[in-house]
Amino acid sequence: MDMLRHIFLENPLGLWIVLGVAEILALVAWRRTRSRRATAAAIALPAAALLVGFLAWAVETDYERLMRTVETMARAADSGDSEAFVERISPDYANRGARREDLAAVVRIGLACVRASANQPTLRWENGRAVVQQTWDFRPTPGRPIVIEGQQRVRVLWEGVFAPDSDGEWRLRSAMALKPKRITPEEAARYLPR
Repeated sequence: MDMLRHIFLENPLGLWIVLGVAEILALVAWRRTRSRRATAAAIALPAAALLVGFLAWAVETDYERLMRTVETMARAADSGDSEAFVERISPDYANRGARREDLAAVVRIGLACVRASANQPTLRWENGRAVVQQTWDFRPTPGRPIVIEGQQRVRVLWEGVFAPDSDGEWRLRSAMALKPKRITPEEAARYLPR
């Protein structure tokens, strides 16, 4: 079922290519034979491609909602927009006793000091939740000459757990740095200048 959802709703390009090749073959067959079958295929295949396109446009899957959240957070971290980042943190955020407000404070302090660009995430689905691993490159905010842990740039592998909130939007529920060392965002805040 996941494969069908991916093919029809999330990434229909491959299906469109198959339908396009089949349409070319149907047109060639129609030109040679003028048969009813070839005529029906030449009409039905573009209609099927349009239907697939409409469905892909009209239906937003959990994967697409999750990726929109992850991409919004990455853009916000890269541009220093702490409020856009904080908006993607769930009210139900809980991380070793830390709450949403604690992480929001860390994000606001952090994005005043650093910017972060994110690499392509990897996803793992578990019981209606998504575990996202993503490498982030942290660098000093322009015009703010700070050094992060003795370096100008730091690369960190983060893992975040995302789940849908009551409004259907996927938001961050917990986060943990895995490399270079295992720490929570709240623990990482001690490395930031105040």
